[in-house]
Amino acid sequence: MYTLDELKQQNKEISDLIDVLEVLITDNKLATNPFVCDLAKRFNEKVWLHLVFEDKTIYSELCRHHNPDVVSIAKQFHDSARDIKKIFSRYVKHWCHTSTENGSHDIFVNESNEVFKLIRERIKFESDEIFPIVEKHYNS
Repeated sequence: MYTLDELKQQNKEISDLIDVLEVLITDNKLATNPFVCDLAKRFNEKVWLHLVFEDKTIYSELCRHHNPDVVSIAKQFHDSARDIKKIFSRYVKHWCHTSTENGSHDIFVNESNEVFKLIRERIKFESDEIFPIVEKHYNS
């Protein structure tokens, strides 16, 4: 089982990958570069593993909590993960398989930025809402 510190570290690594990918995808030639694609695959794996782990550990713990407010936040947490998985899954299928010619590069960059924004919002939600609950109720 991962510790809260390990989850925080995973979030940091995911954020760091987003920072790098945001810069790389803006260059039309680099968007489908094999090394950038490898980074994208690494990003994909980190996000999926993080979401799956949270779903099986933190979410299940919080849903059994005696406080209905905590359970409500846990359900919101779970629903946001489900939405991200759906959007992210669709997006990843196109990564490195989409031509970036004829204006589609701009669409790709916009789509990428939307996905990155969703994941950053998720990380913020974890940091601001979920991790403090876990620290308060489970690390005492």
